[in-house]
Amino acid sequence: MPLPGTTDVAFILEQVGLTPDRVYWSVVIQLLSSALFVPALVGLCSVTPLRGSGHGFAAATLFGVGVTGLAADAIYHLVAYEMVLPGVSREAMVPVMTRLQGPDLVLVAPQLVALLGGGAYLAWSAARAGAARWAPRLMALALAAAVAGGACVRVFGLERRFVAVTVLALWSLAVAELGAGLWRVRS
Repeated sequence: MPLPGTTDVAFILEQVGLTPDRVYWSVVIQLLSSALFVPALVGLCSVTPLRGSGHGFAAATLFGVGVTGLAADAIYHLVAYEMVLPGVSREAMVPVMTRLQGPDLVLVAPQLVALLGGGAYLAWSAARAGAARWAPRLMALALAAAVAGGACVRVFGLERRFVAVTVLALWSLAVAELGAGLWRVRS
């Protein structure tokens, strides 16, 4: 997609129209990664430090709800892809996309917040159980980068894409370290 967090309908349709194939394949990857999170979460909850843990179960559940938001977000991207294909009237799509990027976001936003919160809670739970060291710190760093980066975008004109990619990279590293830590404990 053109820029994470963008809700400007004209910009989205213009940018998706420039690289529709890339958007389509990003949808495929996002849906695949969403599906792969499910067995990973089940596996994480079966690791000895988290097995039977109320915190581990609650965190994985919250994270799982968030994964449904990740999949829903992919469908939003698929809709944008479909809206720019040949033969589709962009003018007719603008009101639909405006609702999707406006009032309809209230349906997906809580799930995406659950993804972030559930990931942080799971990282904290795993660290508390001695199974992860850096994941909670990386999650906190991602949150700090989002807050500070947002301020820098507004005050200094820092590029939003840089902030978004930095936050996503830190969060992804945290999730990877969480999985690696729990895998080490399991082994």
